[in-house]
Amino acid sequence: PWKSLRQAWIFRQFANYFPASLIKSNPQADFQGERPMLMGYHPHGILSFGAFCNFGTDTTGWAEKFPGLTPRLVTLNLNMKFPFMREIITRLGVIAASRGAIKAALRPGNAVIVVVGGAAEALDTKPGEYVLTLARRRGFFKLAIETGADLVPCFGFGENDIYGTITSPDSLLRKMQAKLYKALSFSTPLFYGRGIFTYNCGLLPFRRPLHTVVGDPIRVERDSAPPPEKVEALKARYIDALRRLYEEWQPRLEPGEHRPLIIV
Repeated sequence: PWKSLRQAWIFRQFANYFPASLIKSNPQADFQGERPMLMGYHPHGILSFGAFCNFGTDTTGWAEKFPGLTPRLVTLNLNMKFPFMREIITRLGVIAASRGAIKAALRPGNAVIVVVGGAAEALDTKPGEYVLTLARRRGFFKLAIETGADLVPCFGFGENDIYGTITSPDSLLRKMQAKLYKALSFSTPLFYGRGIFTYNCGLLPFRRPLHTVVGDPIRVERDSAPPPEKVEALKARYIDALRRLYEEWQPRLEPGEHRPLIIV
């Protein structure tokens, strides 16, 4: 990754727009970079701006908080097919969401960040709610065991609030979106933001705080052929750690707002 590009003026202004912040939940946690790390970012939101600001750029203090780690944010393979965009994001340290690219990046000194819920979770984005597509995920946890990468839960408070959405779980629109998702491998949520001069219509995100909290690493021992029960046990540990992280920080970062964490 190009340090000068990750700290570029335009990305600093983008992070300050919300503003975005990066919080290390436990200042004493072991992030020395001696082991590969696989970080899960939740929720997806519409465009995962919290993940981009905090991991795709160095405008919120990554280098100071995690000096032994190089972040490698994972993005859709589709984003790598556009020439100009590809050159920019790869120089920011972004990698494609392919198993080969992620496994190659999972080595000591690197932290690979995956937005685990993916496109399916984007369809559940709704201001004031956090619905995570996680209970049926297996590949993320299996990959951690196969590579011996420590898992780190991360939560982006405010990610679902920067766009309004038009959604209804049982509507015809949602059924059409689900079919398009299966056909295209990416989702098509209907959303709206603000404009340059208006506050209720446009494509710009609303100016609302984005706080990304990084939890403690979960030690994972390597097993090249993990049995299903081992994968499920690791998933249970991860979900428990994510819930504890949420319960600790949600009242502090969103005071006065009761938002239950829903995992499907």
